[in-house]
Amino acid sequence: MSSHSPQSPLQRNGLTRRSALALGAAAGVSFTAACTAGSAGQSSGDAGGDAPATLLVNTTFVYSTLDPGRAYEQTGYFALHGLYDALMTFEGDDVSAPVPHLAQDYATSDDGLVHTFTLREGVTFSDGTPVTSADVLFSLNRLVNLKGSGAGFFTGLTFSAPDAQTFVVTSQAPATNVSTLMAMPASSVVNSAAARAAGASDATDADAVDTAQTAFDTASMGSGPYVLESNDPGNEIVLVPNENYWGEANGFERIVVRNTDTQNQKLSISRSTTAEVSMDLTGSLLDGLPDTLTISSTPDTYYMLYLSTDPAVSPATSNPQWRAALAAAIDYDGVAALFGEGGQKIAGYIAQTYPGALPVDEAPSQDLAAARAALADSGVGDTPVRFIYPAITYRGVDLATITTKVQNDAAQAGIVLELTPLAMPAFLEEQRSGNVVMGFTPQALSYPRPESLVNQLSPDGTNGKRVRWDATRVGADEALAAIGAVNAATDETAREEALQNWQRVMLEVSPFLPLAQNSGTVVSTPAVADAEYTAAGWLLDLERVAPA
Repeated sequence: MSSHSPQSPLQRNGLTRRSALALGAAAGVSFTAACTAGSAGQSSGDAGGDAPATLLVNTTFVYSTLDPGRAYEQTGYFALHGLYDALMTFEGDDVSAPVPHLAQDYATSDDGLVHTFTLREGVTFSDGTPVTSADVLFSLNRLVNLKGSGAGFFTGLTFSAPDAQTFVVTSQAPATNVSTLMAMPASSVVNSAAARAAGASDATDADAVDTAQTAFDTASMGSGPYVLESNDPGNEIVLVPNENYWGEANGFERIVVRNTDTQNQKLSISRSTTAEVSMDLTGSLLDGLPDTLTISSTPDTYYMLYLSTDPAVSPATSNPQWRAALAAAIDYDGVAALFGEGGQKIAGYIAQTYPGALPVDEAPSQDLAAARAALADSGVGDTPVRFIYPAITYRGVDLATITTKVQNDAAQAGIVLELTPLAMPAFLEEQRSGNVVMGFTPQALSYPRPESLVNQLSPDGTNGKRVRWDATRVGADEALAAIGAVNAATDETAREEALQNWQRVMLEVSPFLPLAQNSGTVVSTPAVADAEYTAAGWLLDLERVAPA
């Protein structure tokens, strides 16, 4: 077996750097930046140099729950990472390899099928209950049996807990991503006794009988550095220190995550003299910021259109020629320009941060003549298409600006798109229903391995189900063959080549059209240290952030 143990000096002393700095993550979104956290934002500290009492985090909320087994959106992951621990984690903005966290170390069998994690001793949940492998087993089985969006990443894995300090993951085929999966916020370890008392279940019918979501949305049940003080959806999430945290004491007495539109984020942080972070200032919104602010960014997000493959839902979007017409009609250079600083064209589905990204010079260009010809061949050229998108500003970009650009480009080829802005809850509900005709969404990796997109965008994958793309649809056979090559790759070079080939196949046959890519960014005031943007699923590890 190959063994893996902590690497850094802090880890050798029994703590990851994440634990030693010990701050909590939070998340949220709303469009009022004004009053709710106004008093909270008045970070306090006496003249003797005490740490500021409150860290204010401004972001645009994208989440539906704080239940680890059900959460999938970025704000949910962001908050969960501060409330819960997982077996593994990433240090700061380094996502090249996960490191042990709740696990003290782990080992993988020579055949790549058995992955054994040894838990760190002396760790308790926020109520003082010891963390054991039974809690890990409950948490992972519950995640899988709830059958939510995150469960698909764990297909082919089974779990066992042979003793209180040992947790074992067994894979049906050699797996190189298990340690990374165990760092996902979806893999957060919950207090199984408290969760069961709140109605949680890890049984095979958990998706039908589990009633714990409301409890998780109002009180955390984890071992992370923070506990949930309040969750006011659409307004703010407030975290306070976990008094039984197994790491070092936290640097802030409160973290207030405030749902704030981008213009108010820029105004607030430009004037702030206290500990404050903004999560969505990208592109042109970075212009004119005070030189005293720190900016950390990484190109890790792409934006795509998705089209129903079911003729019963839409005779237009399910038609390959109509899809080809739309793809040729788009002015990709113009779309990329709308993202401002950090925005650029994209050739495939993997942003430039990750291995396997296609060279940008392979990105498509607008060809209106080809678009009009393909539309004529489709026979459904005059069919109006309902085009939904979330009515939010995301990472500094008003998504209505992008969809309006796509609508205008399509119109030049004779394609009729009916823009339908939706509030985030309605957008997510329609997107998940399988009845969406055409949509637009940002897409970031749920965990920092590009192979995760293969699962999400595959026939019958998380995103595939949303557009009814299954193994019987046009293009599914070609896509599945390319996916098989990715899964069969045994080294990084072969995997990167397989990922690039998969993208080229998908561009020809899939219902997903990539538009552009841009960077995730964190802006922080001088009162905040180590506020680094990370391509891990939680975006900013507030457990590392400390008073400057």
